Amino acid sequence: MLQGKVSLVIGASRGIGAGVARELAAHGSHVIAAARTLEESQSFGVGPNAHELPGSLNQTVADIVKSGGSAEADRLDVLDSTQVAQLVDKVSRKHGAIDIVANCAMGFPDTYKGSVLTSDESQWSAMVDVGVRGKYSVIHHASKVMVQKRSGLIVNISAGASKIDYYQPLFRVAMAAVDRLTEAAAQDLKEFDITCLSIWPRWVRTEWMLMAAKDSTLGVEVTKQDLESSDSPEFVGRAIAHIAADPDMRALSGQIIPVLALAHQYGFDDVDGSRPQLDDFTKIWCEKLASIRAITND
Repeated sequence: MLQGKVSLVIGASRGIGAGVARELAAHGSHVIAAARTLEESQSFGVGPNAHELPGSLNQTVADIVKSGGSAEADRLDVLDSTQVAQLVDKVSRKHGAIDIVANCAMGFPDTYKGSVLTSDESQWSAMVDVGVRGKYSVIHHASKVMVQKRSGLIVNISAGASKIDYYQPLFRVAMAAVDRLTEAAAQDLKEFDITCLSIWPRWVRTEWMLMAAKDSTLGVEVTKQDLESSDSPEFVGRAIAHIAADPDMRALSGQIIPVLALAHQYGFDDVDGSRPQLDDFTKIWCEKLASIRAITND
């Protein structure tokens, strides 16, 4: 489906980013996997007790190659604009194009609970700098390469917290900023036929979520019901792969779309062969997001 395409996946050492990288490669794209953690020994701690997370770029690339795909790893700190520019230039020179950008990098807060009364600004860097400024930097540099071919797809990973009041305030702020960035980038890049959109995953069975289900000290409560209604990281990757293969993907530019809605729109399943039913959340927010878009585009 994506044979001959070059994909840059940011945040590909673990979690959603790693799943997206594996899935884009499975559909034929060559993947450049970028993140801070090249080797697992470089992993960082998250949560109040600084638990180390498994996963690395080298492992992601090894998984892809073992499955017959094509990938390479590049260590990247998205908060260093020079590093971002150098990586984009390297990819452009080596491969001649960047067809797909999956912006999956996001910092982990000490806790997802709290309010403006209880959460200070100490989580700003993880949530807003990594989650928003990092995405902006990647879009800024990568879109310059896409403009040369007058084509490309940029997908930002966001969340329903951008519109709904759950989780700590800085996470909500960051997700709202990502969605607004998506709309702004889509508008600015429209004349160059570059598509930019946000997608909202549901609960995703990342390494961090599976650890949190067993250990509440990671800062988020994960229940048995949450796990039962969760999706694999690859499910998110399949959504991006199907968007990238859609000849009419430009019609999606500027939109904010739940991943589950994309599964039903394109007809793809999760890795276990299941396709969750459209839940009330997805149905309601698809309608609300369409209404908001109609108003803002009026």
